[in-house]
Amino acid sequence: MNAADSTGATGATVLTGATVLTGATVLAPERQPDGTAIALLGDRIAAVGTEADCRAALRGDGVPDDTVTTEDLTGSTVVPGFVDAHLHPMVMAVFEQQVLLDQVRSIAELNDLLADRARNTPPDETIVGFQLDGEVLAEGRVPTAAELDAVTGGRAVVLLCRDGHHAVGSTAALHRAGLDDPGLVPAGGHVVAGADGAPVGLVGERAVEPLMALMPEVTLDGLVGGIAAWADRLVSQGVTSISAMCQSADEGPAGPAGAMEALGWAALSGDLPFDIQTILITPEPSEVFDLRDPSLHDPARGRRLDAVKLFLDGTLGGRTACMHGPFADHPHERGMRTTDDDEAYRRMEAAHLAGLQICVHAIGDAANRSAAELFDRLLVRHPGRHRHRVEHASVLDDPTIELFARHGITAVVQPINLRSESHWLARRVGLDRLGWTYAFASMARGGVSIAGSSDAPIERTDVLAAMAAAVDRGGQAPEQALTRSEALALFTTGGSFARGTEDELGSLAAGRRADLVVLDADPTDERTDLDAVGVRSTVIAGEVRYRSERPVRPPG
Repeated sequence: MNAADSTGATGATVLTGATVLTGATVLAPERQPDGTAIALLGDRIAAVGTEADCRAALRGDGVPDDTVTTEDLTGSTVVPGFVDAHLHPMVMAVFEQQVLLDQVRSIAELNDLLADRARNTPPDETIVGFQLDGEVLAEGRVPTAAELDAVTGGRAVVLLCRDGHHAVGSTAALHRAGLDDPGLVPAGGHVVAGADGAPVGLVGERAVEPLMALMPEVTLDGLVGGIAAWADRLVSQGVTSISAMCQSADEGPAGPAGAMEALGWAALSGDLPFDIQTILITPEPSEVFDLRDPSLHDPARGRRLDAVKLFLDGTLGGRTACMHGPFADHPHERGMRTTDDDEAYRRMEAAHLAGLQICVHAIGDAANRSAAELFDRLLVRHPGRHRHRVEHASVLDDPTIELFARHGITAVVQPINLRSESHWLARRVGLDRLGWTYAFASMARGGVSIAGSSDAPIERTDVLAAMAAAVDRGGQAPEQALTRSEALALFTTGGSFARGTEDELGSLAAGRRADLVVLDADPTDERTDLDAVGVRSTVIAGEVRYRSERPVRPPG
């Protein structure tokens, strides 16, 4: 773009007047003919076609020829702005401020990190760490409460696992959270106990919530800084639209500490450039209407609060995903349900009748079958237009896919899981279910609409890395691989359809919002290394929000 470097998500360089982009490969996301140009006028795409067609369209809009700027993007590729259809913005902001454990590779290394943190933290303040993954530690497990006690001098320590559904607490933390008393463990939660009946440290699902409530108070300055940090990162990765999961009650990944998430998000998201759908995590769908003020719901300004989320099960990483059969590496476990059918249907029916989108978290094959059957029951009883979704849809089977397709249920998936879980996925689900795990091709061929997302901060937000994972799958169940064009569609047309914004976002066409990404190479060219593709610039509503000096790269 012929503009100075932008200042990130909270600053912008406005394209002056009308601009015609020429010379680039254009993926709308469908490949356009060679020589395709794009005309931008204000926050809109005025035309997509030949350069002559674009200039004629601008003249028709009253723009004199001599005021039109031409931008030569020869060698670049222009794609629609990327859509991340599932992330947790307030948790992301908190993660930016805490100890991150994603690079730790042994309990000894973890102990050193925690001991250093203990020396620099007031004694009455809980030490909190995020992204712990016992599967990648040399010991092949998470630490025990006793180990945390020894290295921190008996301090309260809470380590949230990478899956967001499990945590490890020190003895002091477990006691403060009431989790050393079996009678106080929340319904839908579990606490791993030793032979003597005492907690060993690991807790899961709803039992994570009281531990997370021990987190130190999050400051306003910290949240503002955290949001700015992740917003700049997303813009640099080409993300222009997001679906933001926010709690309004104790239920959810952050537990009681997240009960004010939605209010905080309303206060702090106003200056973000993204088109934002907020999805409320709440047991009472009517809360959506209580929170619908212009900060969260102003469609003309790219803000919508129009959906609710509920959880049916846990995660594969924590072996709490609800499965038809046992986990291959733990034959006595098959996961758990976190919300039973009666309660789930109550919420779903209330949301559907209120005209809200329903987003059901389901990971295991039994949970996904239940989600499909609940939607079948709901939509047979109350037919009508909807845009309901299943979040994750990780392990499936043919009957579930058929029900999703029959009722138009969108699957919102996270392809990057194929990389972060590669070291244990086949061992966990077993070879017989591996072909049904992240079954993107089966869903696509079976008529299920699929949208891409990150589930950040559980996973990273790098869209191009996620596209690469959807295509190469790390060699796991290659029959479920998507083509490069299908992978691009996940994060453009697919994501926009999942959010109900396909007439405004997710494609390059006249009248659409001017959200686009300029890449240094064509991600759909088989000769291109997808992992090496980079973002040259990101434009949101006609404003350059990010620009780098990356040179264009020929394929091969």
